[in-house]
Formats: sequence, C-alpha cells, structure tokens
Amino acid sequence: MCSTATDNTDGDLHYQNNHEQPRTMKLIGKPSINPIVFYSGKIAGYAVWIVLLIQLLNISGFGQLSAGETSALLLIFISLVFIIASLVHLGSSTRLGLPEERTEFKTKGVYKLSRNPMYLGFDLLTFSAILFSNSFIILSLGIYSILSYHLIILSEEKFLQDRFGDQYLKYKSTVRRYI
Repeated sequence: MCSTATDNTDGDLHYQNNHEQPRTMKLIGKPSINPIVFYSGKIAGYAVWIVLLIQLLNISGFGQLSAGETSALLLIFISLVFIIASLVHLGSSTRLGLPEERTEFKTKGVYKLSRNPMYLGFDLLTFSAILFSNSFIILSLGIYSILSYHLIILSEEKFLQDRFGDQYLKYKSTVRRYI
C-alpha cells in the first residue's frame, strides 16, 4: 500500500493511502503547561542539543576524549534508543503538546519500561550535552529544560488520567514515570 504526505499551510501533515480517505496528523497540540514555560523549555532543550551536535562535529579524535565526554557519548546513544523507540511506537500520535482529537492509549514496547520514554531520552540527551560541554550556560539551559519537561510530564499525567481513567491508573501503578 502506498502512502503520501503533504504539508499544508495549517501546519498539519495530511496522509493519503491508495485505499483510504485522507487523514490528518496534527503535529502541534495544546501546551500542557503555561505556554511561555512550555515553549521556552523546549527551545532551551533544542539549543542545548544543537550545541552538543556542533561540539560532536568538532571532535578530532575519539582517543582524546575525557571521561565526561566518553560518558556523554554513551548517554547520547542510550537517549537516542529511547527517543527513536518511542517515536516509532507512537507513530502518528506524536504531538508537541496535548492532542485535542481522540487518541489511542499506548502501553506496549518501550512504554512497558517507562511512562515517559521520550522525555527520558530528551533528559539523557540534555544531560549528555551538559557533561560534554562543561559550560555554565549549557548547564543552566539544560536544567531549565529538564525542569520544564518534568512540569509537562506532571500535566500530561493529569490529562491521561482524565482521558483514560482507570486504564491509565492501572498502568501508572505498574510502570514508573521515568525508569
């Protein structure tokens, strides 16, 4: 079966399969906390990751890495496993913010290990940037980003409890918030 995606001016990706009606994947949802904290926390995290990427591109030789840089590289790998696995599992349910449309409650795959594997991956990636950079600015932005993500998680948990009720409470009682 063939799928195509088109980007329209409304910020949504529209998918159409040969045998199905078009369906929309909304990439942007409703911020789960104060929008200023929500977006600034995400931007702080993205900035830290960009600095990390630039630093990684400037590595001349892996034999000259400090213990902190080596630990950071290991954390990067682990973080990417969590992020990619959660993105694959969520698929078209992935949002920046809370979904306004009906969604399916997902508890399989990496979500058996953590209720928030994507945020766990984001936090590990941010922590690796802090280790790798050894910079007060990156430390400050990273801590702000991690705290913002934690507030987002707390708000999303309330959203999930309201939306899925006992199903979410049972899941919450058996799977940890992070790991």
